[in-house]
Amino acid sequence: MATKAALPSADPQLLGAISKATPESLHHVQTDVKNPLPSKEAIAQEKTEQELMSGIEGFDAGKLKPTETQEKNPLPDPSAITAEKAERYRKQSIEDFNKKKLKRANTEEKNTLPDADAIEQEKRECEMRHSIGDFNKSKLRHSQTEVKNPLPSTEAINLEKQEVEKIQEIEGFKKDSLKHTEPTVKNVLPDQDTLDAEKKEQELKDGVTNFNRNSLKKTTTEEKNALPSSQDIAEEKAAK
Repeated sequence: MATKAALPSADPQLLGAISKATPESLHHVQTDVKNPLPSKEAIAQEKTEQELMSGIEGFDAGKLKPTETQEKNPLPDPSAITAEKAERYRKQSIEDFNKKKLKRANTEEKNTLPDADAIEQEKRECEMRHSIGDFNKSKLRHSQTEVKNPLPSTEAINLEKQEVEKIQEIEGFKKDSLKHTEPTVKNVLPDQDTLDAEKKEQELKDGVTNFNRNSLKKTTTEEKNALPSSQDIAEEKAAK
């Protein structure tokens, strides 16, 4: 047990202020008790986890079906093996390559210079630029700009005037001055010769179309080879 000397001593002024204090000098303080409760989402999540744990603990292992584990070891196809061999051979050839077989080569630097035509053209351009930049404007002469407004000729004015008058006459034309006319419809009919010719042509077509081949008679073709007579031969010889 601690002795009186071992206890810490209080401040005399603080003890005097406490002893002189009255209940009327104290302020009323409202104590706020906070008890944080879980939210609705947290409760629902905890309930779901609890049901899941209960389902796992109460699961009947006898309902499980035995299964056999199937191990698959996919082997590469021949094309993949060939490609891998070629890749390995290429790498091995690069690693084992003998650098002493390489031949020394000298780098040739080419500086293409412009030809005489290009130099002459560039020279003319430079001279032209210098002449434009050093041109003395005081050598220029003052010129008066003449504005020309070509007016239409007399013929064009008369033609346009006639066109305007014609348009005005058309616009101011009175339809009441027109007279009523009856159109005559003419239907030109063919004459008698045309009708006869057309009739004969139609009869000829009908005769050819409706011709009966059975009405034809059988004929025998006779071939004749006329030879000259003795008198004709004598006359022909005398003529020669």
